[in-house]
Amino acid sequence: MTRLSVFKIRLVGTAGLLLVVFAIVRLLWYPGAYFTISGASKLLLILVTANLIIGPGLSALVYKPGKKGLVMDLCLLAAVELIALTLAVSMIHARRPYYTVFAVDRFESVSRVEVDATQMGFAKFDTRPGHEPRLVYAELPQDRQAFDQLMDETVFQGKEDIDRRPEFWKPYTVGIPILKSAAKPLEDLLRGDEGRAARVQRWLTEQDGARREYLYLPLRGKSGDVTMILHADIGYPVDILTVDPW
Repeated sequence: MTRLSVFKIRLVGTAGLLLVVFAIVRLLWYPGAYFTISGASKLLLILVTANLIIGPGLSALVYKPGKKGLVMDLCLLAAVELIALTLAVSMIHARRPYYTVFAVDRFESVSRVEVDATQMGFAKFDTRPGHEPRLVYAELPQDRQAFDQLMDETVFQGKEDIDRRPEFWKPYTVGIPILKSAAKPLEDLLRGDEGRAARVQRWLTEQDGARREYLYLPLRGKSGDVTMILHADIGYPVDILTVDPW
């Protein structure tokens, strides 16, 4: 065998493994627009680069027919590649969108590692139904003193806002009336930017629905914002469009 042959063999194996990882990440952990707004593509790029260097790259570099300890070297590189892959996948899994939190006037995509699970008032908040993030409502304190304390903590003490403070979380159904009052009519997205209007109009045509049947709110992530479409009557999300909600 030549170094090129070793490189090709290791490349096929690494590529196959990375394709499986990509499918799991894209379809199960970061579904739909969550992949775009959560920065998963950057993490995957690092994963792919590292494994291609460690796997095919270094294997071809150390390969030399008849070299003493060659099998051990190749096995060691394979083990290092698997360790690097496991660590990277664990990081991607930990940062996946686990909650979609409505707070004040927008949705926030929140990972499990961003919140203190011990502060959750409902056990079901700590679960993720199916492949979609759990819907949660973050409620502002009604008591004036508690509200002022929250403002002091977030503005002056640098603490997280209510979208990442589970002690303020309530079941999504509790916040639907407030959510509907904060949401804007889908009609607004059909004005202004022509590209956005065309995308929204195509979506409406596909749904065969009337504009008045839908509302929208921004959905914010680490790497961008998209538009969450809501059913005007029931207040639940029906789709996410990768258009500017602002």
